Amino acid sequence: MSRVYFGWWVLLALFLIYASSNGILIFTLPLFYPELINEFGWNEAEVTRPAAVFFVAAAVLHPFGGALLDRYSPRVIMLIGYGAITLALACYSVISALSHLMAIYIVFGLGLGLAGLVANMLVLTRWFVRYRGVAISLLLMGASFGGATFPLIMRQTLLGSGWRDAVTLLAVIGGTLMILPLIFLVRNRPQDMGLNPDGATQVSVPSKVDPSSAAASGPSLIDALKSPIFYLLAFATATLWFCSVGMVQHQAIYLGRDLHMDKSTIPLVFSVFFWAGIVGKASFGYLSDHFNKLYIMLASIISLAIGLIVLRATTADETVMMFVYAVIFGIGAGGAFATIQLTIAEFFVGHAYGKILGVFTFVDTMAGALGTQVIGMMRVAFDSYRPGLNLMILACAIAAVCVLFINRINERGWPSCAPKPA
Repeated sequence: MSRVYFGWWVLLALFLIYASSNGILIFTLPLFYPELINEFGWNEAEVTRPAAVFFVAAAVLHPFGGALLDRYSPRVIMLIGYGAITLALACYSVISALSHLMAIYIVFGLGLGLAGLVANMLVLTRWFVRYRGVAISLLLMGASFGGATFPLIMRQTLLGSGWRDAVTLLAVIGGTLMILPLIFLVRNRPQDMGLNPDGATQVSVPSKVDPSSAAASGPSLIDALKSPIFYLLAFATATLWFCSVGMVQHQAIYLGRDLHMDKSTIPLVFSVFFWAGIVGKASFGYLSDHFNKLYIMLASIISLAIGLIVLRATTADETVMMFVYAVIFGIGAGGAFATIQLTIAEFFVGHAYGKILGVFTFVDTMAGALGTQVIGMMRVAFDSYRPGLNLMILACAIAAVCVLFINRINERGWPSCAPKPA
């Protein structure tokens, strides 16, 4: 009986790590915003400002982190990053001022800048070629799984003991799931264990892009910057991050303060939203392995826009429609995130992939920070989230146009960095 390829164990570890880090920092902590507003009197722009700074800090570090990951052990760098995140999360429960929260979120940003998506993707693409689409989709599902699970884990503690005890619970569980799998299961590359990607006995695995040549050569960062596809794709992904991150950071406030949803129900909406994200990442990831990735990305953008339109039309007494929004927007957000990563890998995988992905992640994370802050400022200025929802719907339309242009360029055979996506 053949042994299970160790790459799947690496994927399991990265899944748990990604579920804990992103699932808590990005998708669960926003549930505490209404509690912070009530306790400290901060407004919507103030309470989400640390999250915007968090995304900026992560964005600034991503390109440098990508360069470090190309040269040094990703496993060691990830251990430093997730260790810092765990310590900062433990300090969250004792904050008493906005400056305290700001400092904690800066540490979150620096930790994810070193150990977040770029590090996870770099390790995973070294282990998988034949099943890269499936592996990346499973990894990205981790964030949605964390977003679906951790709100339910801390829900009773939040309702019964308050937000400080709930944060402490998240720190204990999340820290354990970030550190232990990294120590015991993650390895930098299959060659370190005498293996090859996907468990093949030789590197020549059937693939649209030959893995040996992609790993040895591939486009440099300068080559990528010469391609029009790079800029269109960066603009498209940035607009999607603006929408998805901005909405996630504000939806608890919107549901609780504008639509007057009971705070015991809001975690359920979050959970449905992220379970739908898992469906989106799995289904769109699978479809991306069999059809044109750009068309699949376009379908996810349309789902994202429809979800926003449903939410904009929902009134305070339409609880069912809030769950409808959570399903449609969640599927779109999950699918968009999966297809973004798969498309970037398809065009730019190679020896400089860490640097290139670092630049993309910098742009996208900055867009997420901008979305978080702009939507908060618009809520304060207009006393309503509707103008912000209108802006996000427009951003989805712009992203769709960019994807159509990329597909047109690729079909015409203009200079690009990889074979046409399948």
